[in-house]
Amino acid sequence: MTSKSKPVLTGGCRCGNISYSSSSLPDEFTNCHCQTCRKLSGAPFLTFARFPTSAITWTSGENSLTKTTYSDLADRTHCAGCGSPISMQYKCQPDLISITAGSIDEESVNETLPKVSEHIFVEKKEKAGWYEIPDDKIPRFSRFPPRFQKKIEEWKKVVLAPGLG
Repeated sequence: MTSKSKPVLTGGCRCGNISYSSSSLPDEFTNCHCQTCRKLSGAPFLTFARFPTSAITWTSGENSLTKTTYSDLADRTHCAGCGSPISMQYKCQPDLISITAGSIDEESVNETLPKVSEHIFVEKKEKAGWYEIPDDKIPRFSRFPPRFQKKIEEWKKVVLAPGLG
C-alpha cells in the first residue's frame, strides 16, 4: 500500500499495541469451529476475514506480533501484550492472510463488508457440543471446503514429501 492510498479499513488488538490497515475489503468471512480456534477465542468459533497479503500493512506494533504454529498447515499471530488473536496464514497460500474479524475497527469501514460465507470444522470432534449453529443457510464443512482441501493436499505432496520437509 502506498502512502497515497487511503485505507479501506483498519484494525488492531485490544490493548492498541498492534494496528493494521488494509487497502481492500476482505473477499470472505469464515467461521472456524476447530478446537484450536475455540480455545484461542474462548468462544464456539473464531471468525476470520480473508485478505490478499499485499493489502495488509502493519501500522504499529509489528514487532509485538507473536507467531505460533499449532500444525504444519498454518502460522497464527497474536499480540504479545494482550493476547488478542490477530491472524492466521496457511502455508499453502502465502498470497492470502486471514485476519480475525473481531480485530477489525468496524467504524473505519465505509463500504459493505461481505457476510460469513462458510462454517468449517463442524464435525463432532471439533465443534463445541454445547453450541448449535443456527439454521443460517450458510454452507457447512466437516473440515475444509473441498476446493481448499485439494490445495492443501497438493501443497503437502510437494512441501512435506519425504526428504523435502
